[in-house]
Parts: sequence; C-alpha cells; structure tokens
Amino acid sequence: MSPSFLDALALTYRPDLDVLFMRWPQPVYALGVREVYQQVLELAQQTHARYWLFDLRSRGPLSKEDVAWLRESYFPALHGELGQITHVAYLLSPAHANDPKTRGLAGEMRTLPWYGIGADFEGFTSETEALHWLKKCQLVEV
Repeated sequence: MSPSFLDALALTYRPDLDVLFMRWPQPVYALGVREVYQQVLELAQQTHARYWLFDLRSRGPLSKEDVAWLRESYFPALHGELGQITHVAYLLSPAHANDPKTRGLAGEMRTLPWYGIGADFEGFTSETEALHWLKKCQLVEV
C-alpha cells in the first residue's frame, strides 16, 4: 500500500485490489476539494489506478462551484490524463444516497459527454457492494 495524507484525508492505493481509496473523514470545508481531487489524480497516475472508491459519508455537500468544476473540468479531463475510463464507486450515507438533489445531480452527470468515456460512477451505501461493482468493472475490461 502507498498511503498519502492531505491533512486528515486518507488516500491509499491497494495493489492487491487495484483500487484507489479516498476516505474523507471530515466535512468538506476542512479541505480544499480541488486540491484533494488533484492528489487523487496524481496517485492514480503514479499507480495506473482506474478503479476508485471514494468514502464520502462524512464529507458533506460540495459548493456549486466545486460541483461545476468536477463536471466541466475534472471528469472530462480524466481520459486524457489516464488514457482509459476511470470507474468511481461513491460510498454514501443512506440519507445522502436517497437525497433527491444527489440523485438528480448523478442523473444529470450521466448525460454529459464524458460519462462512460472518461469516467463512470455508481453510488453505494455498502463498501462490500462498491468493491463488488469495481471488481465487475475490472472483469469486464479483461
């Protein structure tokens, strides 16, 4: 494993699973979203990790500006940065997973041109289910 910590953020690559884990154990205002996602990209480039599990259960909501940046800049650039599709499993609290605003935003993002080419994603309330989905994505690409 190769851990990296940005303040209290835990970012780890598990080569045995070929999964990059980001655990965000505190509300979003404590860490800069763009800086965190840049750290994720840098570790992904170093490890060639394209299967990511983001534990967002304690993160809290993002600002509209950060959501726009993810939609319009970060995710569209992933294919160019990593060369292939990146699969992101989001680990969410049940309340977050069932929030109409969250579900609507996920639906909107699935209609964007980069979805399914540069990145795709699913939301889960169970880490086991998230890891199963990532494993399924790995097996499909073999």
